[in-house]
Amino acid sequence: MEKNIIFYFTGTGNSLKVAKDIAEILGNCELVSMGSPYKISDEYKRIGFVYPVYFSSLLEAAKRFIENIDISKNKDTYFFSVCTGGMTTGGLTDIAHIIDGKGGKLSYGAFIKCFANYVCMYPMSKKVSEKTISQAERTKQVSLEIKNITINKIPKSNSIAAYMTKSSKKVVAKQDMNYNINDSCIGCEICYKVCPVKNIKMENSQPTFLHNCEQCTACIQWCPNQAINYKDKTQNRKRYHHPNITLDDMINN
Repeated sequence: MEKNIIFYFTGTGNSLKVAKDIAEILGNCELVSMGSPYKISDEYKRIGFVYPVYFSSLLEAAKRFIENIDISKNKDTYFFSVCTGGMTTGGLTDIAHIIDGKGGKLSYGAFIKCFANYVCMYPMSKKVSEKTISQAERTKQVSLEIKNITINKIPKSNSIAAYMTKSSKKVVAKQDMNYNINDSCIGCEICYKVCPVKNIKMENSQPTFLHNCEQCTACIQWCPNQAINYKDKTQNRKRYHHPNITLDDMINN
């Protein structure tokens, strides 16, 4: 039976849910987090990348991961990429360029609109159910196209947004300097466990941030006591993670 593999990055579970749904439709599909280096040792029918769009572009952790994988056994494989986000596509052409440089080809790219959740910038919407349903419907459509080896024109990022992002990336990694921990912290280590880039270490039963942040806000969103906050912006804002993704999914995947 043909084998498939999807590499994903997730903070609040939106991209993980998309990856899981695609994998279910494809069948015989491995799911691997982009949080750690990975060596592709087998041949695959399809190789995919699923990631969220941050600051209108490809996040640095995903970029490094894709740059470092060896596809020498899979140059003729069907490569696809799906980006998720609340507003706009981003980074698909960057992935196409990276894969092309390795001798492969990104044959399919798509954007799936999900629940917007950058809590550092705005309050969480109340339309979780509505957005969850529309995400699932769009994911099914995309999944069937991938299963059928559809080839499309890779969507481009908004040029103005991409220009603005170029400078913003320089400060993103250190935005965790603006995080603070309140007295509600119980040292449960959930933030440490869900951080997809290992940007947190525990010291004296409290998280310490290492300034290699992607601003996925997993630590803020998954904290059970809302003990982690960004400046004075998020203390009274509701938290969000995909309703069909559990903490166990986040940690074990």
